[in-house]
Amino acid sequence: MIILALELDPAGPTRKSDTRILGGPAIQTSGVPRQRSIRRVFNAVQYWFDKSYFATCMTANLIELRHLRHFVALSEELHFGRAAKRCNISQPPFSVSIQQLEENLGLSLVLRSTHEVRLTPAGAAYYEEACKVLSQLERGYLTAARYSQGLQGTLAVGSTASMLHRGLERAVELFEAQHPDVAVNLFELSTPDQISGLLRHRIQYGFIHSPVLPEAIESQELLREPFVLAVPSRHPAAAGKTDAEVSLALFSQEPFVLFSRHYSPTYYDQVIALCLSSGFSPNIRHEARHWLTVLTCVSKGMGISLVPRCLTNAGYPNVIFLSLPTNPIESFIRGAWLRSEDAQPALTAWRQVVREVVHA
Repeated sequence: MIILALELDPAGPTRKSDTRILGGPAIQTSGVPRQRSIRRVFNAVQYWFDKSYFATCMTANLIELRHLRHFVALSEELHFGRAAKRCNISQPPFSVSIQQLEENLGLSLVLRSTHEVRLTPAGAAYYEEACKVLSQLERGYLTAARYSQGLQGTLAVGSTASMLHRGLERAVELFEAQHPDVAVNLFELSTPDQISGLLRHRIQYGFIHSPVLPEAIESQELLREPFVLAVPSRHPAAAGKTDAEVSLALFSQEPFVLFSRHYSPTYYDQVIALCLSSGFSPNIRHEARHWLTVLTCVSKGMGISLVPRCLTNAGYPNVIFLSLPTNPIESFIRGAWLRSEDAQPALTAWRQVVREVVHA
């Protein structure tokens, strides 16, 4: 901001007084009507301004991108005709553009002769800076375009630990290879917490167990798999029976380790239904919130558990997994996202990768 301080004598239009420009000499205005006096003041201001440092700074506002592009082309071609052709304009307006740039800067950038075109030292320095400006503008455009297309930034995904045994890690690897500007952030959350996270826009995608969802959430079933019985390796039923099929009714008196119903209500209800279909109500001794805790309890002989078949790939020591007779009650996973974000490009691409990679 430029501030001009004018000292006008309030005594009247014809009284002898001085009008001063901040930083400049006094202008005598004695005997001059006030209107003419003020006109002289501003004429002096204009002259001072045109010759000042501020005028040089203000000319930068007159420089357009075309000036920079034309100058860069000329600096690299060192020939007006070729540079104009490269910029897809005729030579006369191209030459005018270069002249305008020099006039606006108050610098000579190019030495012209009938034999050659050369950059002045100022021109060579300005060429380097002009290239930086144009390069930064291009990077800015590409960055904004990727964000606009939803293909840059992060994708927040909610999941349970069991998904790492169903191909989730391969889905992340493949997606980030295809879309290197989008980082997938995983959050271990229960199904209720994932639903809440979706509605509150804390995550954009979730792997959930619930068949009933709020209207705002869209979902797609990804997989179904049977439950298997996890028992300690020293359990009598485990002797020599790896991959063996057993009747769940034989374990009606065993203590069970299950997920808390609050943490995973669908899983809890499915296990109860599976036991009831075998003729008994399970004796639930311990409740946990993570599969690692469930399997650790089993390995320590604290009880048995019904778990999704994918956990047989966990390689957990001292635990044997026994198959059960075919039963319609199965563990299932649904991919979930907000309906309002259905067309979001990164989310669409993620759903495609998940469908290809995640499996039971």
